[in-house]
Amino acid sequence: MARADKSWLHAGAVLEGEIGTIRRTAPRFFALGYPAPYAVAASSLGFQMVYRIMNSASELACERFFDLETAPPRRPLRTAESGFPASGAAAIGFSVACETELARVAALLEAAELGPLAALRGPDDPAVIAGGPLTLLDPRLLAAIADAVVVGEAEEALPLLRDAVARAGDKGDLLDRLAQGVPGTWVPGRGAAPPEPAIAELEALPAASTGWSPRAELKNLFLVEAARGCARGCAFCVLAGRTAGKRAFRPVPVGRVLAAIPDGASGVGLVGAAVTDHPEIDELVARIVASGKRVSLSSVRADRLTPGLVARLAAGGMRSLTLAADGASERIRSAIRKGLTADDLRRAASLAAEAGIRRLKVYAMVGLPTETDDDVAELAALLRDLATHLEVVAAVQAFVPKPGTPLAAAEMTPLPDLRRRLDLLKRLSTRRYRVSPTSPRWSWVDWRLAHAKERAGEIAVAAHRGGGGFAAWKAAIEAHLEP
Repeated sequence: MARADKSWLHAGAVLEGEIGTIRRTAPRFFALGYPAPYAVAASSLGFQMVYRIMNSASELACERFFDLETAPPRRPLRTAESGFPASGAAAIGFSVACETELARVAALLEAAELGPLAALRGPDDPAVIAGGPLTLLDPRLLAAIADAVVVGEAEEALPLLRDAVARAGDKGDLLDRLAQGVPGTWVPGRGAAPPEPAIAELEALPAASTGWSPRAELKNLFLVEAARGCARGCAFCVLAGRTAGKRAFRPVPVGRVLAAIPDGASGVGLVGAAVTDHPEIDELVARIVASGKRVSLSSVRADRLTPGLVARLAAGGMRSLTLAADGASERIRSAIRKGLTADDLRRAASLAAEAGIRRLKVYAMVGLPTETDDDVAELAALLRDLATHLEVVAAVQAFVPKPGTPLAAAEMTPLPDLRRRLDLLKRLSTRRYRVSPTSPRWSWVDWRLAHAKERAGEIAVAAHRGGGGFAAWKAAIEAHLEP
């Protein structure tokens, strides 16, 4: 892996202080990219799992690259570990979490001096393989950009994918191997329809990170999965539609979670869509805290919080608790099958304050079907109640109907109505809590892109080339989707 110049040093600097960096050589090379800065990538458990598995065979070395937040990214794009040019890899992989990250994938491919669309790349260019949470939404969103898509949970596919990359004679041979021999992998150019999302067996869990970093968003936390999936079935959630009835919730045995945590880790982040639904979550947190480590949970259900659990979380260093109200009112929460009441949220805030937790972040949505201004006023009243116990920040975004969910066919609430309801929520707020809204315009982009199917990649490339702002996205969407 010879270095042509020193431009890679800027990318490699982000790895300073990282524990668990893998540096090795092999006959073949796989470049693994994340379309967001290093801090986000280092806090992605799925990305870290791919990094580890793709480095677990002697024939293949895997190195990473990230969005460096430069405009445009440095050319030619190089990996962080050794400065190897991504375009020289046998294959390039991307983990994609959300719709608008497609534009950053396009930017990174252009920085690698490759065509951002599959149709613009030739047989001698590396194969581009994509996976990640976006594939649960609709794998067709990646079809125009990626040569192959790993759909759903990748535990079964990754070792086979790794071996295919290591042994394939050329790009065509690799795509044949992926299409024919790697379960859950879709090669759009071969004409077949995408498969159903793969669902991992419990025996393959937990996913665990390779290490930790002071530069990660989840600073110096070793991430390990406590549970996979969710059985709650909220009407707005992708998991409710894509994995319903397919081993929807898989709690990992406590002993297996603990065995994955290295002795040298000072902090542990327990990851999962429904961590507190784990039947032994109290014991798991207690044993981690007893070992002298900090502990953090990726999600907390208000109705699952007990005095003992919140006390142990506080003892483990947690000073901020995140809860999801989702619907603005009791009526809306019932309609979307949230299964959570205002009293559950008030009780959780009270328990957190009593345990010494100082800050509460509450996720909520406006614009759900049948919502009125009265529902928004009810949310404001609930936030005022919660703020009597501790500092409250309300992260509020517009509801986006997503493919594959029970509410997929719903129309998104018009932007003027969303802005008015967010303004109402702000006007009803007090100094005791703060409203931090996401722009409804970007929620509109997510909505249109989520339903764009195979056209999503071309829209994202056009938006990227137009500068990546809202006006560019709007113009690209109108050009590709409007009659």
